[in-house]
Amino acid sequence: MKRLYVVVFIIFGVYAAAMSAYLLQGDLFRIPNELVGTAADPHTFMTNEEISKAESLSRIHSLAYFLSSPLQIGLLLALMGISVKFRDMAERWFRKPILQLTIYGLLFLLLMDVLFLPVDYLLLRVDRAYGISNETIGMFWGDHVKDFLINGAGTIVMLWLLAWILRRSPNRWWLWFWLISIPLILFVTFIQPVVLDPLYNDFQPLQNQALKKDILSLAARSGIPADQVYEVNMSERTNAINAYVNGIGGNARIVLWDTTLQKLNEDEILTVMAHEMGHYVERHIYWGIAYGVLLSFIGFWLAFHAYRYAVRRWGPVWGLHGEKDMAALPLLLLIATFMSFASAPAQNAFSRIIEHRADIFSMKMTGDGSAAIKAFQKIAKENLSPVTQPKLIEWFRGSHPSILDRIAYFKQYER
Repeated sequence: MKRLYVVVFIIFGVYAAAMSAYLLQGDLFRIPNELVGTAADPHTFMTNEEISKAESLSRIHSLAYFLSSPLQIGLLLALMGISVKFRDMAERWFRKPILQLTIYGLLFLLLMDVLFLPVDYLLLRVDRAYGISNETIGMFWGDHVKDFLINGAGTIVMLWLLAWILRRSPNRWWLWFWLISIPLILFVTFIQPVVLDPLYNDFQPLQNQALKKDILSLAARSGIPADQVYEVNMSERTNAINAYVNGIGGNARIVLWDTTLQKLNEDEILTVMAHEMGHYVERHIYWGIAYGVLLSFIGFWLAFHAYRYAVRRWGPVWGLHGEKDMAALPLLLLIATFMSFASAPAQNAFSRIIEHRADIFSMKMTGDGSAAIKAFQKIAKENLSPVTQPKLIEWFRGSHPSILDRIAYFKQYER
C-alpha cells in the first residue's frame, strides 16, 4: 500500500508540473489572424489591462480545476485509514446502524470540508483581487455553512439509501441506486428556483416596468407561462453579468442579475433573455437531465465494477469489512470524482450544443445581432472572460461556445 501511495504521489507531481507548464506559459488565447480588428477581437472593446487580467484569471481558474480533482482523488485515497477510524468511533458510540452511518457520514464530510476550505478561500481572494467578486468574509462563511448543511443532508440521505440497497441487492445496487437517483434529480430541479436559490440571495419583482413588459411579451411569444420577472441582488457578491430561466413547467422563473440591469441596455438584455428562454422552450433542461441520466447509467455500472475490484484487492489492507462497509465511502467518492472529471468533455460538448441552440432561438426571436454582439463584448469585459480558449480547456471547462464563436454567429444577423 505504501508503494501505491508513492506511485500516486509521483504521478500527481508529474501531472501537476506538466499542467502548470502548459497553462501558465505561452500564448493560449491567440485569435485567428482574419479576426484581428473585428468585433470578435478583444482589443476593439477591452483595454490591454483588462485583456491581461482576463487571460491571467483564466489560467488560474483552469489550473485550479485541473489540479483539484486529481488532488481530491489522492486525498480520498490517503484518508482511507481515517475513514476506518471514524467507522470504529461511530460503532462504539451508537448501536443502531442508521445512527452509526449518520455520525460517520457527518464526521467524514466535515473533514473533507475543512481540508478543502483553504482552496475555496484562496479562489475567493483571487476573484476579489481581480475585481470580479465583492463577496465579504461574512457572506463566504454564510454560504459555506448553508452549502455544508444542504449537501450534508443530501449526502446522508443518499448514504441511507445506498446502505439499504446494498443489503438487499449486493449485485445490482448500482442499477437500483441509478433508478432512485432519477426522481431525486427531478425533485431538486423543481424546488431549486423557489426553495434553494432564495436561501442565498434576495429575489424581488423587476422594478423596471417597461423592461418587464417587454420581457413578458417576449416570454408570451415564446410560449413560456410566466407572469413575473425577478431581479436578484448579485451586485453585493459579484461584478459579473448573468441571467437565467429555470424551473419545470409552471414553476419556471425568469431571473436577471441586477448587474445585468446596470451594465446592459434594453436591446442587449432582450437578446440575452431570449437566449435563456430558448433553453426553456426547447426543453433543454429535460434533454440535459436525460443526457445526464444516460451518462450516469454508464458511470454507475463502471463504478460498481471498479468499487468491487478495489474492495477485494485492497479492502483488507485498508481495514474494510467488505463492500457493505460504511468506511468505504472515500473509495466511492474517489471513483465518482474520477468519473466526473473523465466525463467532463462529453458533458461540455452536449452543453455547447444546447447553448448554441439557445443562441439560434435568440436570433429567431429578436433578429438583433448587433445587440447580441455588444452584449457579449460587455460580458467578456465585465466577467473578465477571454474570447477564446485552447482546446484542452474548452473540452474540460467549456460549457458554452467561446465568445469568439458566438460573436461570429451573431455577425450574420448584425443590423
